[in-house]
Amino acid sequence: MFAWPIVFLMICAAALITVQGFSLVTKGFDPKDRTNDNVGRAALAFLSSAFIFIGAFTIITSWTEDSKLHAAAEREVVAAETLVREVKAIAPTDSTVRLALMDYTNAVLRYETGEQGELAASVQAEDAFVKVEEVTVDVAEHPGVDSYRAGEAFDTLNDIKLARQDRVGELTNTVALPLILLLIVMAVLNLAGIGIFPSGTSRKLKRTFGVIVAVAVAAMLTSVVVLESAPFIHQGLAAPLESFISELDAG
Repeated sequence: MFAWPIVFLMICAAALITVQGFSLVTKGFDPKDRTNDNVGRAALAFLSSAFIFIGAFTIITSWTEDSKLHAAAEREVVAAETLVREVKAIAPTDSTVRLALMDYTNAVLRYETGEQGELAASVQAEDAFVKVEEVTVDVAEHPGVDSYRAGEAFDTLNDIKLARQDRVGELTNTVALPLILLLIVMAVLNLAGIGIFPSGTSRKLKRTFGVIVAVAVAAMLTSVVVLESAPFIHQGLAAPLESFISELDAG
């Protein structure tokens, strides 16, 4: 819903409120009392290490999922381009397959790539793909068509179907969701721990460190949010599909 700089500022504000809010808890503490520093340092070291590990793992997982999704979409487009060439060799004057593929690609763009803010399999795209299958079978099984050419067309149609299944399967992949929730919990615990940790005689220095950590936490969380956002994923998915539509229009 928002551009990534706005998302970063929103998360940064929440992080700052968290660390400064918990910092108020220690405002009345004796700055000379450092008897629990060893416990606090050990706790913060553990929390920060866990947060960094979970954050890195979540970013890598999100990036991997996006890459798999984009790769499946590219395979789908390549197979569709091959099908167009094979049908043209079988029936040079036929336009039914090309038009069906155009309708299917438009349906995928509109309903399955996140253009409308959602990333999910759609009935519209599934129905359009069934139409592609039907017209391809009609062309390939037309009397007089070479059986080898027809077999190649069927194989390519199956490649499109498999690539579609892979892409739709990745759309429903929610592995990163529990990781994101865990990452948020660890971020809050880190910010709370830093806020509660005794500040010594210089509360100004503590506030400065708190701001730096809050910005760093916000940067990591923003990276994950952007990688998992529909607009970011849509850009990678839409590019090969839009290029394919341009080729179909030109043909």
